[in-house]
Amino acid sequence: MLKISRLEKHSIASELGLKKDDVIVAFNGDPAKDMLDVAYFDSQSVFSLTVERKGRQITLDVNKDANEAMGWDFYDECYIEPRWCANKCMFCFVDQLPKGQRKTLYVKDDDWRLSFVSGNFVTLTNVTDAEIARIKEKKFSPLYVSVHATDDDIRRKLLGNSKARPIMPLLRELASCGITLYTQVVMCPDYNDGQVLQQTMEDLFSLYPSVQNLAVVPVGLTKYRCGLQDLQPVSKECASRAVDMVESFDAQCFAKTGQHFVYCSDEMYVCGEREIPSYEYYGEFEQLENGVGLVADMRYQFDLALRDAVAAKKGSFTVVTGVAATPYVQQVLNKAKHLFPELNVNVVTVINKFFGETVTVAGLVVGQDIVSTLKGRTDVGDTLLLPRVMLKETEDVFLDGMTLSELKKAVGKKIEITADGYEFCCAILECEI
Repeated sequence: MLKISRLEKHSIASELGLKKDDVIVAFNGDPAKDMLDVAYFDSQSVFSLTVERKGRQITLDVNKDANEAMGWDFYDECYIEPRWCANKCMFCFVDQLPKGQRKTLYVKDDDWRLSFVSGNFVTLTNVTDAEIARIKEKKFSPLYVSVHATDDDIRRKLLGNSKARPIMPLLRELASCGITLYTQVVMCPDYNDGQVLQQTMEDLFSLYPSVQNLAVVPVGLTKYRCGLQDLQPVSKECASRAVDMVESFDAQCFAKTGQHFVYCSDEMYVCGEREIPSYEYYGEFEQLENGVGLVADMRYQFDLALRDAVAAKKGSFTVVTGVAATPYVQQVLNKAKHLFPELNVNVVTVINKFFGETVTVAGLVVGQDIVSTLKGRTDVGDTLLLPRVMLKETEDVFLDGMTLSELKKAVGKKIEITADGYEFCCAILECEI
């Protein structure tokens, strides 16, 4: 039920005579389904909407600029409840979580609507024909698709879903209707690497530019895999081979289109002990949330701020990060110290005991591991600097449930959270912005 909670003054919605608690029941005479319909028609110029008020239905005609918002809000319960995943992926991270954490961590969503709204990667295995028709009709684009392999037998094995529909015909159907697709492969050694990966890259590039790009990320394995299918972590040699294969194929794509198409995540480069590409390589950084280009972006943003730096900030600082990011954080700090020798800053690397030492990314560092790492150390600065990726997107809480305030109390230090390289630099240096 799409029930209006608030109307902006002098907005299109209020001028139409809409009121708080009106319920939208139809757009252009068709039943209103969910908030995606609201978002879609909010971007249209001319349409009708039918509302129910005190048992009566009223139809109103809307005529506005396409970029002019209606100016309405809806009650929280109107927003999309994630649809449960229909797969049993052999690499599912939720299945590898320890017991006893907050309930929201165990939600396995696989909802194409959230892919459109929030950029979540989905498999499209639980999308009905009616929903595909809706996507095509309303042009819900872009979508973010976990492909993993275009060989359907391999893909079904990876997904643990023997009924998963063939992926390439579905992607072709969406592409033919103007839907933009961003894709990913979670690479599992001996399953979708090697020739399977080569085929996947070729198949997806055949749909360019509808398929805009592809990210290849290494499978993440925690220490909580008892009873799950045996999977091997991505070794240095395996990661290095993947980087070679991806960069070689991407060079062919670039020669044909002038655009990069397939990228390895930063973690793949770190695992393979390979040099991470420059900032320019990543274009619009469209897969940044997937760990593609994070280091390049951090370096670039840090250097931008460094140009405006005039002095080191007073006090001492300790940067807290994961194993994978440590050398890159140290590199930019060395630059800053070279220009400002009085800068008092060091790096503390947190080894992940919570998920297991094979998990090295900063985004999975938890509060209790930070506390245990800092305990008893004499080189911890007055202020701790933590990257925003360690915390829940909408809340100051770590994956183990520890809150930021609880961490401050436990370590007895001031804590600053930085969202990017620019904020990171400005946290330790006086910058003239």
